[in-house]
Amino acid sequence: MMKEDVKTEQDVVEFLQDWSEFERAVYLRTYRIPYGKVSTYGRIAKAVGKPGAARAVANALHNNPLWPVVPCWRVVKADGSFGGGSNAAADRRKHVRDEGVPVEHGAVVMSKEVIF
Repeated sequence: MMKEDVKTEQDVVEFLQDWSEFERAVYLRTYRIPYGKVSTYGRIAKAVGKPGAARAVANALHNNPLWPVVPCWRVVKADGSFGGGSNAAADRRKHVRDEGVPVEHGAVVMSKEVIF
């Protein structure tokens, strides 16, 4: 399967069949984040049954083979800031802002309206 053919959750699972169970779970959870919402590395870790694995979630998403199908730009640090290098953080900040997510002082304004 080619990346361009990935359109559904089942496609995500099939595309990632040779990846670890943890990585598949992280990408599926991230795939489910709706437009205009964000989640945190810690919330994803907890959702996939690995509380305390926020750094592992970040590492997995750093190598996202399904960008832009899996919207990794919608995942932020617990304080709403964007990890990674400054250029990558600026790109992700622009994406979420374009989706209507409030951003102030370089970080998402974390509220129940925007957190998934």
